[in-house]
Amino acid sequence: MSNSEGQFQSARRPRPAVAAMAAIAALGLVLAACGGGGGGNGNGDGSGFTLRVSFANETADVATLQLDDGEPVTVESCKGGVFSFEMPATDWILTVNGETAIDSLEYQPNELDNDVAARMWLYEDGRLELESFLPGSNISAPATISICT
Repeated sequence: MSNSEGQFQSARRPRPAVAAMAAIAALGLVLAACGGGGGGNGNGDGSGFTLRVSFANETADVATLQLDDGEPVTVESCKGGVFSFEMPATDWILTVNGETAIDSLEYQPNELDNDVAARMWLYEDGRLELESFLPGSNISAPATISICT
């Protein structure tokens, strides 16, 4: 078949249904490869965000950090480090030696809709200081030389 200028034209027209089905199939493959979305920690009970705490223990005793009923983390006397906790989807409390150190209810929800980095010191006299609590995940461990000096 030729057009008015004498050029050959195909009699076939693209089939929109076939193109749409191919696009849907490709989208399905992408979703399957990415896990389908939703985020979270895989068990359906967390927010998918992480609380990272830089903590220094200047007391003569072992200190214990615990997020709600999660696994406690112990920090030896005159030691420190960065410790990660999966933030629950609902209200939560981080304790140090059983005392509230961070209560999620003291923050606006948008402040918790992200990974959070906190810096805390447990001083020799037992006083706890929350030095910072900011969105993000980059935080360094306390300098060992500054603990118990």
